[in-house]
Amino acid sequence: MNRLKISLILIYLILAFVSCGDNKSPAKRSGDTLIDTYQNVDKFGNKINLQQLQESIRAFYAANERYPADIGELENFSGIELDNDRYHYDPSTGVIKYRNDDSK
Repeated sequence: MNRLKISLILIYLILAFVSCGDNKSPAKRSGDTLIDTYQNVDKFGNKINLQQLQESIRAFYAANERYPADIGELENFSGIELDNDRYHYDPSTGVIKYRNDDSK
């Protein structure tokens, strides 16, 4: 994942130096681009993480014919350590989301 972040940051930095069409200083454009890139990569990483967790929930369901009762049971099954404060998990549906943003 770090390689992906670094690669995307480098691409955006190159693009920032190539595009000089606005009145911002090169340093300001570069900084803005770097921040935007980091935020986009972070969102992408969060999406991949949720997909992996959802796969673990499906695997649990296939093995046990039910969804995990809570995040702790999912942790024990998958071996993935999860921060309970970061996620909202609905054991009736098997859906896991980020607590701070239901759209992720």
